[in-house]
Amino acid sequence: MEIIFTILFILAVVWGVGLLFEKFGQPLILGELLAGLIIGPPILGLVGPPGAFFEWTEALDIIAKLGMFFLMFYAGLITDPKKLWGRAKTFFGVGILGTIFPLLFGGLVTWFFTHNFWAALLMGIAISGTSLVTKVRILGDLGILKSKIGYSMMGGAMVDNIFSFIIVAVALKAITVGAVGPLDVGYTIVLVAAFFGIALFIGRRIYPRVRKLFAHPGARGFTFALVMGLLFASIGQVMGLHFIIGAYLAGLFVREEFVGGKAFRDLDRRFQALSHGFLGPIFIVSVAFHVSFGVFETHTLFLIALVTAAIAGKVIGAGGGAYLTGSKKKEALTIGIGMNGRGTVELILAMIGLEVGVLVDAHVSLLVFTAFITTFITPIGLKHMLRKRPCHRGEGRNIEVEKEFAKNTPIRFP
Repeated sequence: MEIIFTILFILAVVWGVGLLFEKFGQPLILGELLAGLIIGPPILGLVGPPGAFFEWTEALDIIAKLGMFFLMFYAGLITDPKKLWGRAKTFFGVGILGTIFPLLFGGLVTWFFTHNFWAALLMGIAISGTSLVTKVRILGDLGILKSKIGYSMMGGAMVDNIFSFIIVAVALKAITVGAVGPLDVGYTIVLVAAFFGIALFIGRRIYPRVRKLFAHPGARGFTFALVMGLLFASIGQVMGLHFIIGAYLAGLFVREEFVGGKAFRDLDRRFQALSHGFLGPIFIVSVAFHVSFGVFETHTLFLIALVTAAIAGKVIGAGGGAYLTGSKKKEALTIGIGMNGRGTVELILAMIGLEVGVLVDAHVSLLVFTAFITTFITPIGLKHMLRKRPCHRGEGRNIEVEKEFAKNTPIRFP
């Protein structure tokens, strides 16, 4: 029964802190992280290792891993690659350059302080991501979700997510096998490509043939989607890749056009509730248990440099990508600032790095504080930029792109 009380306590605190953050217009993930820091070992120590008032058990570790799975499946579910073609040039420019520059800057900063190539690679990848869920919430609150700038950020975030996970898949496999030579790297890339090929075959050929099972009313359709997600994750594990890659791809191939609008919305609601209402918060709270405020003293320059690399990478990369593909300077700068909203992907990669032994608790702390700081300042920066543009709501709207994005696009995020 102890585990029930622990879960009850965690969710109650997360819910309460979430309400407070929602009131001040901040993304809920910041509230979840703060809740973990407060009730976990970093501050009060109410939840944590043996001896804590609410003990963190092996069963809760399993629940946290399920949180990783559901968060990644849902991230894939709300990413629709078809919607990238409306303004493909801008979306790919923002997404790809907005991934490469933070990865490069973050990797160089980490290498300078650690001289560890694999740590530099993982830290760089971690800060290169952007959160689609966080972005929808921030843009919706500011009233620019359906503007030209808003769609540029959303499309760029989709490309960012897909591109990032291709890099993550290769990097994790390389770390696992210790690939160092050209042949090892080549083998790793081929293996990852094979996995993506298998996933693509299942998603494009098999999914449509079993659409009735996905679209089955009630819980059975959800259960089948969950089975397929676990299948993808298992195939990835067997091939030596982390299960989050399979979970993301499984969600990516669940599309509204063959499931049906009603069934797709039902799946969206169910996975959203589990990932962001139950399992996800427990995972995020668990991440906070590995955080130490001591890094502010012991790794001060590292933290400042990493936060700077994260912000500058997105502003230069995503903003530069927008400018090179036709956006005006102020619009491009606004997009670059807006792409700094980070979230679950960075935290998941931090925990995976810890799991494979490449990162240590200090690195996790640095990534958590980087995610917190960059996500906290994003809405503030956007409000400042938009204050100079009094007619930003709906300004520069591309009706065709708006119709494509708005059509059954799930935007009911917590």
